[in-house]
Amino acid sequence: FTTSVFFTDVFFSFNTAVENPSEPGTWVQSRPRIACMYLTGWFSIDFFSTIPYGRLATAFGSGNSSGAVRLLKMLKFLRIMRLMRMLRMSKLRAVWERVEVRIGSIAIIQSIMLMKVLLFVVAMCHWSACLFWVIGRPESLMTDLLPPDSAADFAALPHWTTLSRRDGADQGEWTFEQKPMEEQYIFCFYWTLGVMRTMPAEVTPVNFPERIFVLLFMFFALSAFAVSVASLTQAYFKIFERGRTFNDEYFFVRMYLNRFGAQKPLEARVKQFLAHLFDRRRIMAKETNLMEKLPEVLKHDVQNMLVWHHLQKLQVVSDLGKGAIQEICAASTIADHMPGVLLCSKGEVAESTWLLCSGRLQIFDETLDRWKSSTGKYRVTVVDYETLSSPEPYRSTLTVSTATVCELLQISKATFLKFSGQHQEKITRQWKKKHNQSNKSVIKVQFSGLENTEEQNNVCASATAAVLMSGH
Repeated sequence: FTTSVFFTDVFFSFNTAVENPSEPGTWVQSRPRIACMYLTGWFSIDFFSTIPYGRLATAFGSGNSSGAVRLLKMLKFLRIMRLMRMLRMSKLRAVWERVEVRIGSIAIIQSIMLMKVLLFVVAMCHWSACLFWVIGRPESLMTDLLPPDSAADFAALPHWTTLSRRDGADQGEWTFEQKPMEEQYIFCFYWTLGVMRTMPAEVTPVNFPERIFVLLFMFFALSAFAVSVASLTQAYFKIFERGRTFNDEYFFVRMYLNRFGAQKPLEARVKQFLAHLFDRRRIMAKETNLMEKLPEVLKHDVQNMLVWHHLQKLQVVSDLGKGAIQEICAASTIADHMPGVLLCSKGEVAESTWLLCSGRLQIFDETLDRWKSSTGKYRVTVVDYETLSSPEPYRSTLTVSTATVCELLQISKATFLKFSGQHQEKITRQWKKKHNQSNKSVIKVQFSGLENTEEQNNVCASATAAVLMSGH
């Protein structure tokens, strides 16, 4: 089954598009180029790790000559070549970076980092358990590489897998070699994890090679266990680090306000605004320090990107060109507003359109003479949208204000109409230029079929009359 899966992977590697190394972001879809890149890259590793060495060993192991026995041992050892496919795990780094961007949640990413450390510990215990089992057997992959005399001497030594054991005085004797494979693996895994902390009492090394292995592994396990515990602790605390830091620093803000006798409503407003900045990652966000190091040109582009992220929700900007959109984004502003800020009044001329980025708005209900929060199906996210669609004065149909701390995008009507009008004028000029060129080309084509000057003059007069009558 494993061999068939490996061969299938090789087949798909010849038929899967790969990223162009010279032009990142583009993909090579030509099969000859894909095959060339694969043959000069991972093919050799995939090919040698796909060969069924076990079946070859069975096929060549039927002879009794010394050459056949030596070939059988070499083929058994070459089975370890399949581990070379693990080198392809180096590609997981690029994949993981794309996954991080897609997830977008710091808490989820830190939780995954915690799981990565745990998986590293599991993998380390797995390989150590396999080595411990190989060292403890009289015959194994290791003994196949030894000369016959050395292999016989090693097999004659006592081994922890063949040592007789008894569960109780009335129980029969047994060895780990007689146990089922699942129980053997679970015990070796348990023993490896125990050696990383202490020395398990169930099994101890009983010959010199086993003692050497345990000694080396304990040196490795000591440092690996310390690094793993430190990584686990760090990954766990990073999940709640930002929230804990905010609570600690807000404690000092609250103490500062209480020292001067601040009232509870003022303290609540301060906390609400700071919590809004925290949620919108305006404070205590690790990306802010790096973003401040950007040059002004890049800061301007990033700000336009943030504005466009919200502006593209408006249908009125879908037909505008790239230049007009950039100018509108540069002229629009994103700002934070405290609760109770009046955005528009019913019956008054609207000079701007407001786009809600975060928070909640409220509408004044004249019938009930009170403010009504806009939530659920009646949630208001765009205020005075119609003012951008016409140069004529537009009067607001509702009275809207902020109900909570809100992040709002303000789009000036005058600025929007200015740049959208320039865009339309540019399109009109391009159309007229293209239309005039097409008329000239038609006349030239008509001239090319005429033989004498008199016929050309008649066609020219007819064409000129047609152009004048069309209004051009």
